[in-house]
Amino acid sequence: MKLFLLVCLLGTLAARKRNDEPKCDNILKKGGISDSFAKHVSHAIHSLTVEDLKMYFNKRAGANNNIPVVNPMLRDQPRVLDNAPSSGYDEEFKTDGMKHFDLIMKGVNMEGWRLTAFEVVERLSHVYHMSEIWVAAGQKYKKVAKRLDKDSPLCECVRDTDSNGLAKYLQLTAFQIRYPGITSGNKTITDAYLGGFLDYHISYGLQERPKNLVNELMNFDFSGTDEELIRGVVENLMDEAGFDEEPHDPWEEAAHSKEHWEWCVGELKKLLTPELIYDTAVFIHCQLDLEE
Repeated sequence: MKLFLLVCLLGTLAARKRNDEPKCDNILKKGGISDSFAKHVSHAIHSLTVEDLKMYFNKRAGANNNIPVVNPMLRDQPRVLDNAPSSGYDEEFKTDGMKHFDLIMKGVNMEGWRLTAFEVVERLSHVYHMSEIWVAAGQKYKKVAKRLDKDSPLCECVRDTDSNGLAKYLQLTAFQIRYPGITSGNKTITDAYLGGFLDYHISYGLQERPKNLVNELMNFDFSGTDEELIRGVVENLMDEAGFDEEPHDPWEEAAHSKEHWEWCVGELKKLLTPELIYDTAVFIHCQLDLEE
């Protein structure tokens, strides 16, 4: 009899879980959350720190902030941290730009730290691009916080990162930062990773990745070491992301620097969509734990 009750209980819980997912789909849609929520938010939050949360969102953010991010130590486990870590900005600097610049320059020669495949200018442009997102999302966050109850059904669905795909997208982002080009579909690069070469030096292009992989990600098991999962990532999670492969010709780039930069700016602005900003603001509001 006890076994029968246990089986019935497990069946009820499983059915409830399956039934909750379409319910959350409707709640998220009604709440203005985009279909690309997981992709948007994973990009927007992947490199946040405690200092960034304080600076752009809420000064009461602390060590136990509950905002998951990609581990900046790219050779360490876990790939995704449960809380955004402290970055160690030099608080004697008064401007955000100088704090970011100082941090990037201090980490240039640290093995496995942050964007190891990026050149210094690329690392700087990345942090400034992310800051643009955080400024806009922070402004939206303040408006969202005034009208959205953190105990609302919308927040419950936003926080269910296992069901809405965000947890898996952060794992994918971690792999793409650790192993640039791993999901590009370029066999020269992916064969190198499959052969055990784990330090390919390329960087992603600026265009938005064309494929939304939530369905594929939901069926992918990220429990395992990087080496154990690389083949599965290569074979099952290709998003056709663009990339720029070395070597670069500095003289050629210098000759077209103004035109190239104007193109870069255009691509960066395309990524800064109202949907990404709103999705991120709602997630931060619903997920962020504050200190008293």
